[in-house]
Amino acid sequence: PTESSTTAPAELTELPLPSETVEFSFLSGAGGWWTSLILHTNGSFVGSFHDSEMGDIGEGYPHGSVYVCNFSGRFIAFEQINDYAYKMTLTDVSTEHQTGEEWIEDDIRYVAYDPYGIEEGTEFILYLPDTPLSEVPEEFLIWWPYRYDQSSEPKENLSCYGILNVATNYGFFYLE
Repeated sequence: PTESSTTAPAELTELPLPSETVEFSFLSGAGGWWTSLILHTNGSFVGSFHDSEMGDIGEGYPHGSVYVCNFSGRFIAFEQINDYAYKMTLTDVSTEHQTGEEWIEDDIRYVAYDPYGIEEGTEFILYLPDTPLSEVPEEFLIWWPYRYDQSSEPKENLSCYGILNVATNYGFFYLE
């Protein structure tokens, strides 16, 4: 008798990105804040968060306050879910300053903040262009800046790469 064996799929070592590094953005046009995440195909990344509150003034900082975070980390355990999505796990996140640390430069108060958009949860999904919109959470799509392009027909598929934070439904998008 022949024994049958099943083999696990080979572990992915690179993400299917259009180039070695890709910059993703998580932002709000109305609020004027953004988080940038530069992702490498091997899963490592660097990023920054920035939010200006120019009306938040005080002694020594008459030009307002800026909340910032420079951070780095890595996604690991890449797993293809289907033809257009890859699960990945967030690990090794570090920040340049401790949350809450303050300093003043050029009459502006800087306040260290969390790496907004990735500060909660460890499960993330990379979506490829042409992902059917019916396959992604609606809460994720509200962060897609080009979802409602008034000059075209309603979209049925994602037209860019996107990263979903599963815990929060926040969306980072590659805005080429």
